[in-house]
Amino acid sequence: MMEALGSLAMLASLLMVSQLSPGPDVFFVFRTALAQGFRAGSAVGGGIAAGFLIQAALVAWVGGWLMAQPWSQWVLYAAAVWLLYLAWKIFPRHRVNVGKEKLETELRASLPVLFGQGFLCNILNPKCTLFICGLSVGPLEHFGDRFAWYAPALVMVLTGAGLLGWVLWSALLQWPPVRRFYLNHTTGIDAAFAILLAVFALLLLLP
Repeated sequence: MMEALGSLAMLASLLMVSQLSPGPDVFFVFRTALAQGFRAGSAVGGGIAAGFLIQAALVAWVGGWLMAQPWSQWVLYAAAVWLLYLAWKIFPRHRVNVGKEKLETELRASLPVLFGQGFLCNILNPKCTLFICGLSVGPLEHFGDRFAWYAPALVMVLTGAGLLGWVLWSALLQWPPVRRFYLNHTTGIDAAFAILLAVFALLLLLP
């Protein structure tokens, strides 16, 4: 049993470290936390964690069968369209002057919307399903037959670790020097985030 618990702790640690790797979820959380603050970044992270919960549950009980289905390609197309939409929303069309009062107004008005956008960003990301498969299929095969609680525990541990990671990153991005740098270079940084999201969308369309 201790070996199974150690496996869960290791997988949670790997997931939190992986949040540093480039990807749509990372860029969306980082940009939102920089532009609108801790609660906004956490709201997006919460939505991503909700999507991750569903994907992890599917992997735990269905595995890689999902991505082998003929209709899975349409999920890739939907994901690409969504990422292109996010890129279009983020890309600056004029010089942006971001003031604290404006940010707080946006924050109060948009937390549920940000949660929903984070959820869609994650749930429409089939590569997240593949990542979860790669991370957890081995431990599931090893411990799943021996411990009935292992699969649901894996889902909850991975989801909790993901949510904790996004909240911590949203908090760290409020460090005054980082915030000042973003406020002084909003247009260029938002353009970079938008271009990166568009690149990920185009990569989804490649065979």
